[in-house]
Amino acid sequence: MKKNKLISMLLCGAMLVSLLAGCGTGGQDSGSDSNSNKSNVSNENDANQGGEDSDGGDTYELVIELMTFGPEPADMEKVEAAISEITKEKIGATVKFLPISVADHFTRVNLLTAGGEKVDLVMAGITGDPATFYGNGVLTDITDLLPEYAPNIVEEMGDLLGAATFGGGVYAVPGVKYPGEQLNLLYNKEMAEEYGIEIPESLNSYEEWDAFFAQAYSKLPEDIRVFTLGDGSGSVTLNWDSRYDSLGDTSRLAYGVLADVESGTELVNWYETEKYKTMLNKRREWYEKGYIVPDSLSSGYTTLDCMSARTCFSFQNAFKADCNEVTLGRNCGGVELGYIPLGEAIISGSSTTMMSWGVPITSEKPEKAVEFLSLLFENSELANLCNFGIEGEHYVKQSERIITYPEGVDASNTGWGGFINWFGDNKTVYQLTPNTEEYYDQLKVYSMGEALVSNALGYTFDTTGVKTQIAAVTSVIDTMKPMLECGVADVETELPNFINALKEAGIDEIIAENQRQFNEWLNQRQ
Repeated sequence: MKKNKLISMLLCGAMLVSLLAGCGTGGQDSGSDSNSNKSNVSNENDANQGGEDSDGGDTYELVIELMTFGPEPADMEKVEAAISEITKEKIGATVKFLPISVADHFTRVNLLTAGGEKVDLVMAGITGDPATFYGNGVLTDITDLLPEYAPNIVEEMGDLLGAATFGGGVYAVPGVKYPGEQLNLLYNKEMAEEYGIEIPESLNSYEEWDAFFAQAYSKLPEDIRVFTLGDGSGSVTLNWDSRYDSLGDTSRLAYGVLADVESGTELVNWYETEKYKTMLNKRREWYEKGYIVPDSLSSGYTTLDCMSARTCFSFQNAFKADCNEVTLGRNCGGVELGYIPLGEAIISGSSTTMMSWGVPITSEKPEKAVEFLSLLFENSELANLCNFGIEGEHYVKQSERIITYPEGVDASNTGWGGFINWFGDNKTVYQLTPNTEEYYDQLKVYSMGEALVSNALGYTFDTTGVKTQIAAVTSVIDTMKPMLECGVADVETELPNFINALKEAGIDEIIAENQRQFNEWLNQRQ
């Protein structure tokens, strides 16, 4: 779907709603402003919210989900109050955060809406893709609200809005305007210097990987491994020669993949491809040679755990606008990381919706939620408050856009942090050290203008008809894939068993339905 076509669809929908609204009010004067129309959208609970909003009604309390790594931030109420000073004046709303642990997120969000609990914005994309939340009836259609309450998002996001469009309706807004992903091999710079490990500029073949790993292995102490794949969860399937679009299921690839990301039209089972088998054989070889951390699968250590403990030299991870060697280094216990690029940045539907915002069906005023998102991308003061808290307490400025923690404060004891959400436009929002101003120049690498764009961008798989198969396939993948991809299992015997189990669970039916929908989408796009 082209940008102008999507924008036209949104604008036409808004015009239709406006016409219907005019009929319902007995011929509202055409000169009335948009605020008059907004005031017509009322809720019986408004009287309990208190205060006057920008529409002349009661101030509305926005409940926004905060996806945390653990306990809620200590200064949450203080930050809420500071944020609400801005939002109350600008959009007639206050903000209340609802902390939900990432471990419980997918289940909690589904239960919240199933139980009718009020919540106005949730993260849709980290623990479950928007297509799944849509299929579960969690999200509301915001197509008609976007042109009126967030025209800046319609204009600036363009084609990216198509990544969470289902049945002609938009159900989520990308949280990041620069959604390209670029795979890299990251390494501990201090170890490289201390042990004299030579770092190549690129790694374009398995022969080059073998040579690099053999060199590092020969120089590192026996208690430090060359490479970690963590506990086998997440996106370890991603590899240097894997330029595919996962079509919404980044971590498991249960829907099939578009292997020729740039111009392909055929979806395949990634686990049956020669590239996948070659990758498994190579990882098995590295495991047997002692390059790979041997016990992370059984111990539950993630890649970040291994790097934090300084028991490993390297790992691979995708860079994005909100994730680079600096942010990953902080998550690795302060390790200074270098990196080797493993290909160009790719924009896919999955990368676009990874940090997206959805409005649940239990929002009492979905237009206020959309209005907040609009303000978030326009008002850097608001976005900085949401991301980093209060200046002087939670951060201090080092330059115009680069900040650091105040003396005596770090990521472990700050009163505002420990959550996954990202708020606002990366181009105008602060960044923590050791990022520098160069960060903002690098954003273009992940933008629509420079990154490789998937041929499936704008396509979304409606999983409603194959939910049973997806549940079964997901269980098989979670059980069998980690051992294969961490090099622990024998490929010749276990890969056929894995493929057979996937087929018995219904992966062929999932891919066939995905292909059917994708073909229809391609035909409509022409």
